Amino acid sequence: ADRLLLSQHVGAAPRLSPTTLGRSVAVLPFADMSENHDQEYFSDGLSEELIQLLTQVPDLQVPARTSSFYFKGKSVTIPEIANTLHVSHVLEGSVRKSGNTIRVTAQLVRADNGYYLWSETYNRDIKDIFKIQDEIAAAVVIALSGKLAPSPKGSARRTSNAEAYNQLLLGRQFFNRSNADALQRAVAAYRQAIALDPNYAAAYAGLADAEDNLADWTG
Repeated sequence: ADRLLLSQHVGAAPRLSPTTLGRSVAVLPFADMSENHDQEYFSDGLSEELIQLLTQVPDLQVPARTSSFYFKGKSVTIPEIANTLHVSHVLEGSVRKSGNTIRVTAQLVRADNGYYLWSETYNRDIKDIFKIQDEIAAAVVIALSGKLAPSPKGSARRTSNAEAYNQLLLGRQFFNRSNADALQRAVAAYRQAIALDPNYAAAYAGLADAEDNLADWTG
């Protein structure tokens, strides 16, 4: 099954020219380093948001979530991942969340020699999570090209309510499990996010997807 998944989602990645290869980066799932290891949904969500942000940068090649997350939990080296995804750099990191505080560590690694091109640790309040995402994305672009990152698009999808964002990420985690019970929990989480922030566009989009899939499961 793993080999089939790899051929469907990873092996199909286009080979890049040497010029393009220098502006390519795979975002791996960030590790959950929280004390109880119960914040995986949050660390995964951070990785997904970074993929979305970096995909908006012109001329920067970024493999999709399905490709990067294929390697989650697997014993694979950075060069092997980079070779499979045809990228020159890999962004990895960890998240430690405790109450309203969060520590995010991110490293941009060169695949050809394994050396860090950039590394940073952020100790912030949870309400600053979007600022952290923007700063990491900007740092990656600067490290790869020496140019400032453009302003992130789709900011209307964001919220200033930290708990609404937390519920959104819970909804995504349940949605990705793709069974009736998990989809019901996803619907509940997305609805809670909307109750906390009635203007949260991403929560409405997630709710629509979850209800659509739940209808297929339950009729």
